[in-house]
Amino acid sequence: MQGLFILLAWFLLVGIGFYAPFVLGLTYIWVDLFRPQDVATGVIRALPISMLTGLFAVAVYFLRDRQRPPALHPTVLLMLLWAVWITLTTTWAVVPGPAWTKWDWAVKTVLFSAFLSFLFRSRIQIEAAIYTIIFSILSNTVPFGIKTFLGGGGYGKPLGLVPINMGWGGEGSTLAIYSIASIPLVMFLARHSQLLPNVGLMRLFYLASPAILVMGALGTFARAGLIACGVWAVHAWWHARRKVVLAVVLVLAGVALYSFLGDRWTERMASSAQYGQETSALTRLLVWGWTIDYALAHPLGGGFDVYLINYRVAILDDGTEYIMQARAFHSLYFEILGEHGIVGAVVFGMLMLSFYVSLFRLARRTKHIPELRWLHDLARALLVSATTYFAGAAFVGIAFQPLHYYLFSLSVAASSYFVWNRATVAAEAALSLPRVTVATRPSADTGADADHLIAGSAPSWRNRLWNERRQASQLAHSSWRNRSAGRQD
Repeated sequence: MQGLFILLAWFLLVGIGFYAPFVLGLTYIWVDLFRPQDVATGVIRALPISMLTGLFAVAVYFLRDRQRPPALHPTVLLMLLWAVWITLTTTWAVVPGPAWTKWDWAVKTVLFSAFLSFLFRSRIQIEAAIYTIIFSILSNTVPFGIKTFLGGGGYGKPLGLVPINMGWGGEGSTLAIYSIASIPLVMFLARHSQLLPNVGLMRLFYLASPAILVMGALGTFARAGLIACGVWAVHAWWHARRKVVLAVVLVLAGVALYSFLGDRWTERMASSAQYGQETSALTRLLVWGWTIDYALAHPLGGGFDVYLINYRVAILDDGTEYIMQARAFHSLYFEILGEHGIVGAVVFGMLMLSFYVSLFRLARRTKHIPELRWLHDLARALLVSATTYFAGAAFVGIAFQPLHYYLFSLSVAASSYFVWNRATVAAEAALSLPRVTVATRPSADTGADADHLIAGSAPSWRNRLWNERRQASQLAHSSWRNRSAGRQD
């Protein structure tokens, strides 16, 4: 029954998407993050719904939705370059079988994320994409948080919807990072959402979600989650107006969480520094050392899953010999360095730099524009979300998990919206189009003409749509006329 319900929901979303193409982009995000194939049982497991959703989204966009395409943003170009490079490194992979298996889903994540920036062009569409991301993450974090509240959590326990230790929903460290990284997005929606304003029951949702996300993240007993939570807390305190009040709230929340998590959680967090005794931390150090040596010897990388050939021997504090062999990278950065070499690390670094620079620039340009205050706060929320994500990802190999690529896409969509908005405002000013004004009370000698003015001072949605189309047509004609004049000169 569960599988049938999820399958019907997917059919409904796809059907709506044929009339509103951006919904197919939302559907792909939902399929990629919620993972219905892993959650449900039955016929849905046999259907390639991720591939079908992607194909539908691309086809419907080119058939029905190519109006107002954004200019190619540097972040999109770098994502395309990144997809090309990881394909090249796969051709000379050291372990070709596993490498091509990972390439099959990794390259789809990168390419479709680049495509998503073409689908989300309005404020409502961008909001809908953020809601889809948050609800998909909460679908796993809420049961994890509830079970942590009741039973204290634990490392490696499948307490979410995904019953196995795989993907972001089943692997505790990745779930923790996803949960903390989504908190800034929740806070942005609480402040600016037009789809689900912060009133009534939604106010309870916006208040409870951060607490649930923190509880679920720390309940995984994953040290990466603690690091991401610390980065987010420091940023929230630094930008808070009432720093003392927020500091007290954070301390009280920490004490309350400790009472639920207990000494087992504290012992695991403290073991991070005991790398001579605790093999989990020692394994990371050995893998990272091997990866640096391998990248220096092979600057073009060894392809996906090259970690399968790693090997190191270490002596523990008690004198016993510890062998590290075929262990995963345990870091986004070392994963990229080992698999795709120094060249790949440079390309991905450029991608991250483009993302941050574009958002800093967007936040600066929109800071003093009242009608675009939401865009300023969105840029800041994306910056904080990505920073917490990349801080935690330093200890988890999630270079090709989808969330940070979706954040890249949202940054492009936000920047493209700003460019379009400013171009529209400039076109209105250049064309001197009549502004909508509200008439004052008519004088005695104006008669019926004044009544007509008042009645027409608030045009209907049809009139507004007609005005927008007329403005776009006049702007295109003016641009063509200027180009023609330039050729004649």
